[in-house]
Amino acid sequence: MAKQLQAPTPARDNRTGDQTDDLADALITVSRALLGIAVRSINAAPVEVTLVQHRLLVLLATGGDQTVGALAVQLEVNASNASRLCDRLQKLGLVGRDRSSRDGRAVDVSLTSAGRSLVETVRTHRRNEVKQVLGRMSRTHVDATIKALNAFSEAAHEAGEAQWTAYAL
Repeated sequence: MAKQLQAPTPARDNRTGDQTDDLADALITVSRALLGIAVRSINAAPVEVTLVQHRLLVLLATGGDQTVGALAVQLEVNASNASRLCDRLQKLGLVGRDRSSRDGRAVDVSLTSAGRSLVETVRTHRRNEVKQVLGRMSRTHVDATIKALNAFSEAAHEAGEAQWTAYAL
């Protein structure tokens, strides 16, 4: 029988090392499955982009226009790498860049309509594939998964689907 993930609560701070290891192993296994879905969904995009380039587009979809420096911090790369990512995405017509109105030394990066469309295409493909997986699970397990993954996403400071799609659309 598969182990069930449980959302952490203040009362569960007494987990043993084995429990933490089991949970980490379960999440790593799930992350491999989700990474496979992510790769397949990005491959369904109308324009070829890498995982990192797609992540940059998602950051713009969730946070709106941002400076290259802010994107670099979120991607955990140096500013010159973020700038090169933006160069490639701009050549593909997925982002636009303009001098910041707040700071003339900074460059603001924005998502174009083509970039927004790509993000939506990938999201739709990913959503459909995840729904297929969920369709093979019991309702009880789906409900427990929703609760646990929402808690994990919150702890990881990841914007929820409803939060960023509302902005992006």
